[in-house]
Amino acid sequence: MISRITIVSGKEGSPVAKVTPETFFVSHPLWANDIENLGPWNREELDYLPYDIWLSGARKGVPVAVCGACQSSFEIAWYLNRQEDLPEWGSVLALEQTSGRGQVRREWISPSGNIYAVLKWPALKIPAEVEGRPIWTRILPLIVGDLLCKAFASLGVDISLKWPNDLLIGNKKVGGILIEERDGVAMVGIGINLDSAPDKSLLRKDSIFADKINSEELQLSPLATWVEIVPFIKGAYTEMLANQEPSLFLDKLARNMVWANELVRVVDGPEGLDHGIVSGLTEDGGLVIDCDGEKVSMYSGSILPYEK
Repeated sequence: MISRITIVSGKEGSPVAKVTPETFFVSHPLWANDIENLGPWNREELDYLPYDIWLSGARKGVPVAVCGACQSSFEIAWYLNRQEDLPEWGSVLALEQTSGRGQVRREWISPSGNIYAVLKWPALKIPAEVEGRPIWTRILPLIVGDLLCKAFASLGVDISLKWPNDLLIGNKKVGGILIEERDGVAMVGIGINLDSAPDKSLLRKDSIFADKINSEELQLSPLATWVEIVPFIKGAYTEMLANQEPSLFLDKLARNMVWANELVRVVDGPEGLDHGIVSGLTEDGGLVIDCDGEKVSMYSGSILPYEK
């Protein structure tokens, strides 16, 4: 699907940083591999846009827009969307972020070498007789998490989803998902620790340890990995909509999530709920916790391993 990779270089007054392929090549060895292996890069000056591009691949196709250091990849994605230059399934991949954020606007530490991406999610065609938001859109974080786990499995990496939007290897966090919606447009933010992870001292209280995917045996690079992930997600999502009911998806996901049927500690959940057994998902994606025989549904908060 993805055949158009562009390095976006901003002009004066644009929030997009002015960059060249060399900017990425010298920033990190993994980016050096991407620039070398995915080139050649051909510069195009665009009079009608507030940025120029370095193009690799075909001139048509769903784009991956690669940008330099920015406050947040969301900032660039919404900017390109306003320029009508980010179609559905188009994405932004940032070199690094100076103000990356996760859930509840918590800081997401973002040095070069990892994936900091935003994917413009396709709008569902909703029949006129359907009222409210369809269930597929209400459970989007779970869908993205499940598809990411499957995408990385295709690359030989075993990742699991922790409700509602964390990606774990073992009991350590390697990624997260954040969704922003404006005027009917959904942007899916995806952060993946490929080459580095923040130290525990830099994380908030009541959080699990962070980890990275890469090792001596495995060296995934940001751009090459991203252009593998996006078409996988598109294909799997299209197949899901065509062949699976939301209830079946949620039932299967509930059995495969991290700590399914295990005792966990609940943080910032419903009042009075501080522990329980993970017992499934509600029909709209909430987490069901069995606390001493009483099943409670939670839609916010987090879970952690239970420690006596």
